[in-house]
Amino acid sequence: MDIREIDRCDEQLVHRFWEIGKLAEAVRPYDFYPPWSTAWASYRTGRDDIEFHLLGAFDSDEMVGAARADVPVLDNLHTAYALVHVDPAHQRRGVGRALDAALVDRVRSLGRRLVMTEAVGPPAGDSPGLLFARAMGYATGIEDGVKVVDLFETEATWEALDASTVPHREGYRIVQWRDHVPEELVDGYCALNEAFFEEAPIGEMQHEPERWDAKRVQEREQRNARTGRHDVATGALAPDGTLVAMTEVMVNAEAPWRGFQSGTLVAREHRGHRLGLAIKVANHRQLREAWPDVRILVTGNADVNAPMNAVNEALGYREIERCVEMQKDV
Repeated sequence: MDIREIDRCDEQLVHRFWEIGKLAEAVRPYDFYPPWSTAWASYRTGRDDIEFHLLGAFDSDEMVGAARADVPVLDNLHTAYALVHVDPAHQRRGVGRALDAALVDRVRSLGRRLVMTEAVGPPAGDSPGLLFARAMGYATGIEDGVKVVDLFETEATWEALDASTVPHREGYRIVQWRDHVPEELVDGYCALNEAFFEEAPIGEMQHEPERWDAKRVQEREQRNARTGRHDVATGALAPDGTLVAMTEVMVNAEAPWRGFQSGTLVAREHRGHRLGLAIKVANHRQLREAWPDVRILVTGNADVNAPMNAVNEALGYREIERCVEMQKDV
């Protein structure tokens, strides 16, 4: 077996790289894997905020394993994020172990001291991915519940849920946008993104706050456009007009039956007004209008995040998996 670097512009090799991940993730209860067109556009054009490092494990001329290190270049310069997949037909032969070792070597050579990864499993119990990550020396930082909601089945509950928030959010105003953050909201949007790792539970994970500015927002929007991703967002304005809460959902035009809930955050000093529930209900409604074929919406919440778990329970989310965020010093 030979570990080789994958040229991100070699379409044939990158397609096999993508295919290995799709095969390996086929055991999950839903298809959460990115479409080929999105993956190819992402790898071919790259990103402004992350460097991709792709490695393949080859048995003769056949790629049997795929690994990726995502290396942040704007913030969190102490870390890298690892992803390892092995073709199911070639698992339990040491391929994953060899790829993880090669990734660690690459990350060290780039001056990073910490590797982070995620492993998913059933709501209770272990999975091959969790067992592998532990065997490779990754330690649990925090556990999240992976949850889905059926928007078709729960739509009838939204009116009452929204009405329940109205008496608590007097003076606040709901605002919405799609794909492009309005210019007058950019400063507040950046402030909320920078606060995310300070306000949301991260357990033992050694994340540092991200740095956001108008340039980063614009680059993200351009990247979404290149890769077929669409942003559906709702926020809340305080009486003084400041953006103090937001929630976002990402939809891929090539997989319009599903959406991925991105971050939801209410600024600390504005909690207690049921803004989290209000903006999520409003965004569910906007999502149904903008992307009527989206039926399944996926989210993840730390087990210790009681307020957001309560919001999601009210909205009808049910847990289907456990996602364990893990890290190791290298």
